[in-house]
Order: sequence, then C-alpha cells, then structure tokens
Amino acid sequence: MKKTILLSFFLIVALSGFAQIVIRGTTNGSQTPVSNISVTKKSKKDIKTNTLDAATIRCYYKFTQPLTVDKEVFQVADTMTLDIGPKKSVYYDGTRIKRDSVFNKMMSSGLNPSNIKSISVLKDQDASVLDGKGGTTFESSSRGETAKLYKNRQDMEVIITDREDAQWYKCTEKNTSQQWDITSDTLTVLGYLCQKATATFRGRSYEAWFTPEIPVNDGPWKLYGLPGLILKASDAENLFSFGIIGLEQLQTPVNIDMAEEEYINCSRKDLAKVKAKQNGGMVLNINGGNVTLISKRNKNEYLQLETE
Repeated sequence: MKKTILLSFFLIVALSGFAQIVIRGTTNGSQTPVSNISVTKKSKKDIKTNTLDAATIRCYYKFTQPLTVDKEVFQVADTMTLDIGPKKSVYYDGTRIKRDSVFNKMMSSGLNPSNIKSISVLKDQDASVLDGKGGTTFESSSRGETAKLYKNRQDMEVIITDREDAQWYKCTEKNTSQQWDITSDTLTVLGYLCQKATATFRGRSYEAWFTPEIPVNDGPWKLYGLPGLILKASDAENLFSFGIIGLEQLQTPVNIDMAEEEYINCSRKDLAKVKAKQNGGMVLNINGGNVTLISKRNKNEYLQLETE
C-alpha cells in the first residue's frame, strides 16, 4: 500500500547551492494532495555564506568503504575533494554536489510554479510507484556524501555540517588532532616521497603516508597533525582507505564557504542518527499541473568510521 505523507511545508534543496525550489502548502490531514500551493524559485545569489578561508591547494582522494545493501556487502569507492587554505580546509564529495546540481537544474526547468494544481508527497517509496502514470519524471540518487567537514588546524577544531530533508545540522569537535608515531619507512605516492606514521583514533588504528615535500598539516577526512600532507591512509582492517589521485595548486584561490543556515547543534552520535534517517534520493513527476514528490527509501547501510 502506498503511504502518502502530506506536509504543510516541503523543501527540495540542491546541495550544490546553485538553486532552491521552495514549495509551501496546507493540508486538512486527510489523504489528499497539498492545497493552497505556493512555489518559489531561489537563485544562488539568494543563498548566503560565510567565507572562512581561501584555498590554494586542491586534493582528490579515492575513498573506499564497505556498503551493505539488502544484507550483501560491497566495497565501494567515491572521489572526495579536500580544499586547503592557510588556516582551514574543507573536505567534501564534489561528485555528489555536481550530480545534485544537474538534478536540481532539470527539476527547476521542468517545474513551472504558475502551472501547479496539486502536489502529492510519498515517503519511503521508489520510482516504480509511478509506472503507467505518464508525464515527465526526474530522479536523483543518494549515492555519495552530503556532509561537509571543515578543519581549523590552528585551533584543532573540526566542524561537520549535514542535512536531513529541510533541516541542517552542525557538529563541532575540539582537540581532534591524532597522536602520530612517525617511522623511518618511506614510500613514493604520486611522485612524492612519503614517510609512514601510525595512530589510533576513535576505535580504529590507522597507517598514514605523508610527504614533507608538501609541508601542509592536513589530510583526508579527520586525519591531520603531521609535518606534511597525508597522501595515503588506511585502517588496520583494510575496511577504509584514502588514496590521493589528483593534486593541484590553484592559480586563483577558491573561497572556503560555509552556508548561513539555522543549524541544529548536535553531537557526533546525533549526526550519525541524522545520516541514518536520510532518504534514498528524490523522484519528481510532473503530469500536467499535478506534481508527485517521492522521498525514496534508503537501502544503503554504511559502516561507521568511528566506533567510540
């Protein structure tokens, strides 16, 4: 049976910040579409940000982790980006941002606010419920990371921002730098001579390879605190790995921005719960003036990097 969730407020957000579509409406609580509809399109210039630093180095890492789908475990890889400034950095999934931007632009071009007659919202479904419905359908995937991780290396502070539906969350962590033991082992990674270092961090033991040739105290995810950029790292069980696949010196510095949102401040454990509640992507069907929004069921289960 299809379960229709009627909302007094529904917001679709492209994580890239290129555009937003805000849909408002009211309902009497019955199984009927949202009424009194108001749809507003917002452009990128309407989204306010705070500039934290300006990045001059951009790194691309292949991040590999286990994923469980319907009780079957896979090793999946995503490309993560690290933008490094003199004092701060931001680690994010640039591929996910681009993919969401494409979906948002397609959706925005197909959704004319003046033509909307009704909106139905379905939760925990998939696109198959639209079989035979007709019209035009746009679909996004939940694959990839929605969170952004900001490091303040001087203050040893990490801030993570993420969202679940229309609500944004912020987790601030203090004293996050690992206590590394540097060894005499060496390895060449992407043409750079690296040294090996080991550390235990929140329930897992890590081996990292950093290069003094790039004297930047940073690395992928929350790994940093060495006298050189971390180019390669993995946990002792080889469940998670980070390997640099691209590195560029930015000719024009790129701002490290954080969106101005009404964040809910939360703990690491709370943020993990938020992540578990995220949907499996969105589906938008436009059939004449009738719009159907589907929040897809999330079938992906990721293992936590931090166990304590």
